[in-house]
Amino acid sequence: MGNGLDERFWSAALTEMKQGYVYDVKDDHYYCLICGEPFENGEIFRSTESGRFFEAKKYVHHHIIEKHGSVLDYLLGLDKKATGLTELQKEMIRDFAAGFSDNEIVKRTGSGSASTIRNHRFVLKEKGKQAKLLLAIMELMEQGVTDAPQFVTIHRTAVQVDERFAITTDEYGEMIKKYFPDGPKGPLVSFPRKEKKKIAILRHIATFFHADTIYREAEVNEILISFSNKEYVTLRRYLIEYGYLDRKEDGSEYWVRMKGKEEGIMVGKEQKQDSKKEQKKESQGEQTATVTKSTKGPDKAKRKQLTADYQDRERKMGVYQITNNTNGRMFIGGSTNLDGLWNKEKFMLDLGSHSNKEMQKEWKQFGGENFTFEILETVNTDGLIRYNYKDVFDEEGKELGDVAKRYRRDVESMREQWIKKLQPNGDSGYN
Repeated sequence: MGNGLDERFWSAALTEMKQGYVYDVKDDHYYCLICGEPFENGEIFRSTESGRFFEAKKYVHHHIIEKHGSVLDYLLGLDKKATGLTELQKEMIRDFAAGFSDNEIVKRTGSGSASTIRNHRFVLKEKGKQAKLLLAIMELMEQGVTDAPQFVTIHRTAVQVDERFAITTDEYGEMIKKYFPDGPKGPLVSFPRKEKKKIAILRHIATFFHADTIYREAEVNEILISFSNKEYVTLRRYLIEYGYLDRKEDGSEYWVRMKGKEEGIMVGKEQKQDSKKEQKKESQGEQTATVTKSTKGPDKAKRKQLTADYQDRERKMGVYQITNNTNGRMFIGGSTNLDGLWNKEKFMLDLGSHSNKEMQKEWKQFGGENFTFEILETVNTDGLIRYNYKDVFDEEGKELGDVAKRYRRDVESMREQWIKKLQPNGDSGYN
């Protein structure tokens, strides 16, 4: 239940955050800080990938890699409001972590200069210093403080984080007692108008939805009717608006929202349209709900196997071309992961933060609808390169810099050949 990172993540020490798990001495369990899955100390677990058996502490490493990739990749996948990093800075961090030199990064991106890359390194190091200083200040501030308020964790998929979410655990407890006087399972005596109280109520109700379940609308209604048979449509609409639940456009399926803004959350126009659809349903006066069975996902073991199979698919790397169909100018790029690359490039261009300034300028001038993407050539890997990056990371989750560099160089060599062939320079291109 719940959304995003496990709540233990925010109370974990820095070393625990980096390793991705924490040991709870009270119940003798290891917990994944990303998804919260527990592993009892002394129990033996079998890896779905290798078939080998591991004790809990060792297996939690494999769990993180198999289910979430490396901790670094997962953390970089969090949205900006969580990390404070732009997409460009995240890309730079990935390259720096892989051990690439400034000149190698310039060649790979096809734009900028070594001095620009050095400036990015400097900015990131300054951010790191500021973060350390802030941590030290916060720890000193909290020394000797015994009555400092503890705040309720904000769900990662919140559409907008502001003072409405500044709810202490004591306030939260009092609100739940006030609005659910007969107990946490309801009923809800009334739906408050004040935003802070509204968020507390929605947060509580959202915990009754399971992250591994697909719900039909009637089933969502059934759960919400147990809290309020008058306000259940309003509750459903706000659960979607505030980022707790997501749904198909036609309203046929609902699920716990697990992704943030940069990963697919509905914002702006889409959010308003979704809100209008829910309001329309509300105005039509939904009074009944036919209950049907939940469409539950496969069991735990099956889910692990499906995840492993998905992550074990072949990863394509190679050279791609972005073409401005208005004037024929093209950009030739290379990547060690072509899956979803066009969406990533479009995101950076729409954001106005693409590293190629000339293409960025014409994207804004002509509009993204006038640009197309195609893969020119892929590196022949004999099917050995997997999407889960197991070929790049060791069992402890540390990146194998020499392997990553070799991949990058193979792609860069292929990119240079295509640039020589197509000559996308000057009036002909953006390289």
